[in-house]
Amino acid sequence: MPVKSHILVVDDEADVREVVQLNLRREGYAVSTSDDGAAALEALRKSHFDAAIIDVMMPGMDGLTLCREIRQDPRLTALPILLLTARDSEMDQIIGLEVGADDFVSKSASPRLITTRLKTLLRRSQQEESAGDSLTFGTLVLDRQRREVRSPDGPVPLTSMEYDLLLLLAENPQRVFTREDLLTAIWNEVIVNDRTVDVHIKNLRQKIGAEGSLIETVRGVGYRVRRPA
Repeated sequence: MPVKSHILVVDDEADVREVVQLNLRREGYAVSTSDDGAAALEALRKSHFDAAIIDVMMPGMDGLTLCREIRQDPRLTALPILLLTARDSEMDQIIGLEVGADDFVSKSASPRLITTRLKTLLRRSQQEESAGDSLTFGTLVLDRQRREVRSPDGPVPLTSMEYDLLLLLAENPQRVFTREDLLTAIWNEVIVNDRTVDVHIKNLRQKIGAEGSLIETVRGVGYRVRRPA
């Protein structure tokens, strides 16, 4: 079976690492593992990985801190990150999204579900578009081939999910998307709760600056993009 992508699994529990690694390798992925957040960050900076699966609760550098450090590195801004959490509270999930995670799943979930979530992240981040295909959004330019966003001041560092949200909204100005619409379109399934979308929209607005005002909240429904004046 040809290797699909190189995944880094970061968890201080050896049994969890082994189970996740085994299931990913069965699907054809190349897998490296780490039991330490600081060592994982060094590995991500030195070698190429297509995604990372990170445990939230680890001694030393925990998963949230690791996620935050990854997003502060310009070379790793778009790296798909799936957080594993032993706690299912909404606040933990929101904090994970705010520090830059793309998705999260309970550590008690089946290995199959973890693999499915990873596939969704990779499919979105590796989607290929025709060369030279771009879209303007106010003063921003969305490059579909490179999955990059540029402003007059330079590149805008978005995560894979943030880019997908912006592209979907920008391609459909004036259309109102419910939160369920966005969850289904971006994550390929409805997951956990509506706050997932709200946190990603909040982060996206902050990162794109003045253009963030083009993303309007439709109270009680969802979001839409208004055409620039």
